Amino acid sequence: MHRLILVNALIFAVLASAIGLAYYGYSYTNEMSTRERAIILDTMQDLAEEKVIGIESQLVDSENKLFAAIDLEPLPDLETARRSQSAAVQSIFVLDEHLEVVPGGYASSPRRDREAGIAFRKMFLSSIAPTLPLRELELDVRGHVHTTWNGLPYLFSFVRRMVGDRTYYIVLEADLSHLIGVVFPQYFAVRSPRLYQVIDDRGELVYGFDFKDASAGVVVEQPFVDTVDLWRVRVAQRDAGGQAARGRRKAIDFILIGLSLSVILAGLGILALAMRREKRANELKSEFISNVSHELKTPLSIISMFGEMLALGRIKSPAQATEYAEIIWRESVRLARLIDNVLDFAKIERGVDVYEFAEGDVGEVVSRALELSVHRLQKAEMTIESDLDPDLPPVRIDANAFTLAVLNLIDNAIKYAPEGKKIAIRLHRDGDQVNLTVRDWGPGIDPEEHERIFERFYRARAVRLKPIRGSGIGLALVEHIALAHGGGVSIENASDHGAIFKLWLPVARTSRAHAA
Repeated sequence: MHRLILVNALIFAVLASAIGLAYYGYSYTNEMSTRERAIILDTMQDLAEEKVIGIESQLVDSENKLFAAIDLEPLPDLETARRSQSAAVQSIFVLDEHLEVVPGGYASSPRRDREAGIAFRKMFLSSIAPTLPLRELELDVRGHVHTTWNGLPYLFSFVRRMVGDRTYYIVLEADLSHLIGVVFPQYFAVRSPRLYQVIDDRGELVYGFDFKDASAGVVVEQPFVDTVDLWRVRVAQRDAGGQAARGRRKAIDFILIGLSLSVILAGLGILALAMRREKRANELKSEFISNVSHELKTPLSIISMFGEMLALGRIKSPAQATEYAEIIWRESVRLARLIDNVLDFAKIERGVDVYEFAEGDVGEVVSRALELSVHRLQKAEMTIESDLDPDLPPVRIDANAFTLAVLNLIDNAIKYAPEGKKIAIRLHRDGDQVNLTVRDWGPGIDPEEHERIFERFYRARAVRLKPIRGSGIGLALVEHIALAHGGGVSIENASDHGAIFKLWLPVARTSRAHAA
């Protein structure tokens, strides 16, 4: 006893020391990494803000100069004004208070041909101008809208002016190709120790190198505010190798510090898992023995009672004697079936081969199982509907084992879905396999338990809450029999209510070869 306490105390001390060392190493490494990352983030955020401010200042200044160069009375030549200010503008509109172009109030860049300019003017006046917040502007205050029409990006800058009692609007369409091809390269130098991107609101690349977060290390973003506000500047570290080296160093630190902790925790975890499994197995076996004992006791009690009545002559007529004999026979069949389940399950647990395969008619096997279930169905006041395809091909099958599987599926429906009052069985061919479906109209099974109900000794939660006895091995046997035949079994809940069990077997090779 004292030795056990000493061993437990030593394990606890080693575990506590390992946890303390791991926590200290993790805290220190994490703190240093956090500080380094914070410094890099602050530096890169300042760089991103500096780039955005510089680009927007250049664009806004050139537009304000062009706005100032356009007098409304008399209206100058807009193209001459654009060239004099060297503004990167695609088109200029001067609109009246009705959002109509005033005479001489439209100019288009020479890079846009005449037909394209006319088409854009029509689209602008009909679709774009009414959506711009022109009438909400304060006098001589620049406004802008960065948006997309027909899949293409546009940047419009505009001001509202008053001449006498008349209102005018000056709208500039920015040349975004000049912005991307000339302005961005000036600010985002190729030889910079940083990587730069400009992306749109969908995350698609507008300008720069296509880098990923994982390879680029720390990445920051800064949106544009006064111009192309749907775009964002992304800045990343170019020295991906240094980031990788720091990551490897950090990983090695964690591995070395946590090695002893991992070994101890793994050992304790395996021990706890083994103890838990052993405990669970003992509980399941105890529950199994209890359930099987009850299942065996019930038919034995009935057989003993009616056998005693027959032996003592406590019968009123030959018909009653026949009835008692039928009850004894029915319960003996039920008892034999339960014993077969237990014996077959025991053989399977020991790895003993319990199957004798031969090509046979699966329809006859299912019909025999239906005949054996008639008395149980009558006792439960349930009916069964069968749809058995008479032209099924031969199947490599162990007739006794498959009969047991079908009986278990029917018994399962009788036991757990009696309120449905009926069972439906369908046997048909589907390609290279024969499908058997058994459906009941009971409460169904929780979808979370569809996988577990085929485990040995497992019984559904809803069933455990009811006074229904069972061994918990019936469906496990069904699955084992199906797999041994090269097939399988599954379950699904019906669309209205009830459960549908599907068991399938492969068609025999000789049958497939003959069909071919």
